[in-house]
Amino acid sequence: MDGLSHSLSRRRQPRTAPVGGRSSRFPAWWVLLLFVAVPRAGEAQLGDYEYRYHTYPETVELLERWTEATPELSRLYSIGKSQSGSMDLWMVEMTNRATGPAEEKPAAYFDGNQHDNEVMGGETALHLVWWILSRYGSDPEVTELLDTRTVYVLPLANPEGADYFVTGQASWDPWEIVNRERLYAPGKRGADGPEDITGDGNILQMRVEDPDGDWKPYGPEPRLLVRREAGDTEGPFYRVYEEGYDSNGDGVVNSDPPFTRFITNRNYPAFWSSVDGSVRGAGDTPLDEPNSRKIVEFILSRPHIGLIDSYHTTSGVHLRPFAARPDSDVPPQDLQDYQAILSRGQAITSYPQASVYHQFTTLVPGVDPDAQPGARRGVFIDWAYSHFGAFAGTTELWTMEPFVNEIGWGNIPRDEPLFAIPGRYNRPDVLARVLEWLDRHEGDPALAGQGYRDWEPFEHPTLGRVEIGGFTRYWLRNPPPGPYLEEIAVDQARFAVVRGLKLPRVRIRGVETESLGGDRWRVRARVANEGWLDTSMEQARLAGVSEPDRILLSWAEGAGELEGGRIHALEGVEIDFMRGTRGGSYESWYYGEWMVEAPAGTELTVELRSLKGGVHRETVRVGG
Repeated sequence: MDGLSHSLSRRRQPRTAPVGGRSSRFPAWWVLLLFVAVPRAGEAQLGDYEYRYHTYPETVELLERWTEATPELSRLYSIGKSQSGSMDLWMVEMTNRATGPAEEKPAAYFDGNQHDNEVMGGETALHLVWWILSRYGSDPEVTELLDTRTVYVLPLANPEGADYFVTGQASWDPWEIVNRERLYAPGKRGADGPEDITGDGNILQMRVEDPDGDWKPYGPEPRLLVRREAGDTEGPFYRVYEEGYDSNGDGVVNSDPPFTRFITNRNYPAFWSSVDGSVRGAGDTPLDEPNSRKIVEFILSRPHIGLIDSYHTTSGVHLRPFAARPDSDVPPQDLQDYQAILSRGQAITSYPQASVYHQFTTLVPGVDPDAQPGARRGVFIDWAYSHFGAFAGTTELWTMEPFVNEIGWGNIPRDEPLFAIPGRYNRPDVLARVLEWLDRHEGDPALAGQGYRDWEPFEHPTLGRVEIGGFTRYWLRNPPPGPYLEEIAVDQARFAVVRGLKLPRVRIRGVETESLGGDRWRVRARVANEGWLDTSMEQARLAGVSEPDRILLSWAEGAGELEGGRIHALEGVEIDFMRGTRGGSYESWYYGEWMVEAPAGTELTVELRSLKGGVHRETVRVGG
């Protein structure tokens, strides 16, 4: 028989190795030696983690120290400058390179701080790096993750915005930025932003009593302010400012804050504009922000990334695509997979799962999805899922729900979780219940002095007599440093490891050779995907962004000439995709078969290559 013959089948068979186990090409003694050969970093080598908010220089110093301590497991590199040009987007790559190169393993990607003031996201991503590197060799799941997969972490997607929120100071020249003419009015240099004028470590609100003011006390809880309604004449009324001075002397307080929104979660290509262009995402065009463009370029350069999650705040929920389309547009198999994996997340983190479109968006009844004014367009996870083909999600960290639960909800509707209530944390009835909880727990060391500051008088050089108060920096959107931050960071690290191990992982289960007489041989390879997920998402196949898995047959590297023998059909066998186990004890087997002419003793290599499932190779000798 000349040329290529092959057979493909999916046969449900008893598993030959546990999910996530190592290749059968390595005997048990070799795995044991590998464990001994790879140093275990451990917490002692990396140091304890301080559960507080780190500045940009502190973050970089930690990343450098951790990766220098674990060179066999990690690499640190910049994927480019952020928009100011003075800060880098630092990426950490983690895998055990002794078990294979990073690019040949299924990969997960995590980032934080895409929004400037959502610093818990960046802290959670930073902590994830420490968690994984410090537990390799002692935590079986973490060890399996780095032995079999690759993890990429970008702690600060918006380093300038995050650093400004943490420090209250712009540590870069806010005028020396790319495209500054578009970002600033002429003559402005970001010199007059909010600042901590009382020296208490917070930038709060200032209120000035004014009969023409737009704000008034909330009736049930007068410490809170609500918008004045039309025709409202019963005061007092206030003008409200962020805490700060008139630093540039133009007569207006905080007239020129530093621009920090260098990346928005509306600047990505997926569903960026409605069909008629009436509803659009952020920016003049998709990816016109340098940070979002560099993130997309990095991910596209790593097609083996199959899982993506972005840490944001606030709401306490695991969000799934789509943001701009209803669940009816999500392919059924993908929807089932999201629900199954994110339900595992709820067991670990307590956060429920939700559709961005249905449960995180205020929808206008009866309006087509393309015309929904509240639908989020140009969202990162929509691009990562629908254009790139990854299992993508957003984790909204930190929630007021437990505190309101403890007090009781009163008249607040409870048919939906807090994150699904229109207005969410801006609702004064919710804020009043949170404030009641804070009153009851005043002085609790777990709050680290954060929570709420009652209004106190202050003589302002420009505004005269003002009152300064309100919720502190670390409360409504980000938890206080200490136990609350630790609980979230640890739970999310545990779930990140679990999710990473759900990625597909393709393996060669066996290669058989059969003599057909003379120098003719039949070579048959049996392969499987031992991972939980399929080797491609259903949406990726529908969108045409997936690639078939391939079984290739070639000379073994370094085998030399075949002395007149030849191997047919080096292009290999294609498989549309390989089913995952979904956590079951059975796996689907697939086959490739070739007819080979070569002298006895010739070494051949079977290579299994999957875009999202990794690469695996086995060597076989015909006739010997």
